[in-house]
Amino acid sequence: LGSYPVETLTARTKAALEEGGVREVWLSSEDTGAYGRDIDATLAKLASEHLLPHFPKHGASMMRIGMTNPPFMLDSLREIADVLRHPACFKFLHIPVQSGSNDVLLRMNREYTVEEFERVVDTLQSYVPELEVSTD
Repeated sequence: LGSYPVETLTARTKAALEEGGVREVWLSSEDTGAYGRDIDATLAKLASEHLLPHFPKHGASMMRIGMTNPPFMLDSLREIADVLRHPACFKFLHIPVQSGSNDVLLRMNREYTVEEFERVVDTLQSYVPELEVSTD
């Protein structure tokens, strides 16, 4: 894991938004939910405290959060929901389920269970009813 520093992402986002014409800013990686685990940061704090405050209030620019696996959201579901409710954040997440069988998930070396996947989706949709979830 190699997370970009919060300051770098903040400066790049702010500069892009100030240039004008930027319609979307995507936070994307192999697993976006793991952001910051190596630098004592979190995806939720990055988005809510450092990035979203720079987005215009009129909705000309939006932020999209990339794919994240269930284990990296379990400890911050409320905070992720707060980010997703922000008017400048798309109400969309890609959360891979991979299989509906815990035995298969274990054999695939996935670090989550079907129940954890369900908890993530159910909890986020309870906080953000308009949330759209895609999976594979």
